[in-house]
Amino acid sequence: MEYDDAPYIKVLAESKRIKYRLIVLQHERYFRKHKSKLYVPRLKKTAKLSREEFAERFLLTSQPVIIPFEAVRHLNFTTKAYTLEELMKIYPNHKSMTYRYGGYGPNEEIDLGPAIAALYQNKDLKKTKMGRNFPRNTKVNPHSVKKLSLDFPPYVFPGSKMMAPSVWFGTATSSTKTHSDCCDNFAVMLSGTKRWTVAPPSEARLIKPKCTGGLCWGNKLEHADEHAYTPAMKGLRDMTQLVTFDLNAGEMLYLPAGWFHHIENIGPTIMINYWSKEKPFFSTNA
Repeated sequence: MEYDDAPYIKVLAESKRIKYRLIVLQHERYFRKHKSKLYVPRLKKTAKLSREEFAERFLLTSQPVIIPFEAVRHLNFTTKAYTLEELMKIYPNHKSMTYRYGGYGPNEEIDLGPAIAALYQNKDLKKTKMGRNFPRNTKVNPHSVKKLSLDFPPYVFPGSKMMAPSVWFGTATSSTKTHSDCCDNFAVMLSGTKRWTVAPPSEARLIKPKCTGGLCWGNKLEHADEHAYTPAMKGLRDMTQLVTFDLNAGEMLYLPAGWFHHIENIGPTIMINYWSKEKPFFSTNA
């Protein structure tokens, strides 16, 4: 969908009866005051925005945006995209192993070779008491995966507190159910393509998520795409303001806190998540 064809985000009148989470209330008030398109732009590879320009255009307006790696080379971002074949050469050990739950310490290097080989063969995710055959939401640090030469997203301001990066391996048949996160997120695609379906925080009135801490699950809208499997879920999907796009290897997505998202893998994928520990940038400045 092109920008000119995108609809404006619609927001209901504020209710005195309904109690809102603060981030939902802030977004509703912002969208009433500022006409905002239901649209996720993809920056040109030649964009070369400064941190200040990025903050003004996207952080302050709670606007998701897709950023090609080439668009941030001027900020010394050197992370690259890979094919699985390339990664199998970087990590030549392909014997099966188990990746423990949680994460790895600063002095531990992870051998991703077995997981990459399993992903290449499109094996199913297997869980045991000890861990999984793929890293999923596995906390790492640059030393843990030093062969990948990962850089932090360049639009994170110096001094900002960030969670440890999370590694996500995804098979062609896996997906992530609709939810929203507490914190601003940069999702960096190293390999493959993920299809995202997102909705603004103001759609919480329809989705009615169940929240634990800052994580909110849209149980009534588990699948916000063609995989909705009940008449009620299909009806809710059709009423919800949604936008769908593909995030490809060599791109990162800035997704502001509170935005609902459903993710489907289009083939095997490897992604790195960088969540902020700070209060949402939009919320702090709303």
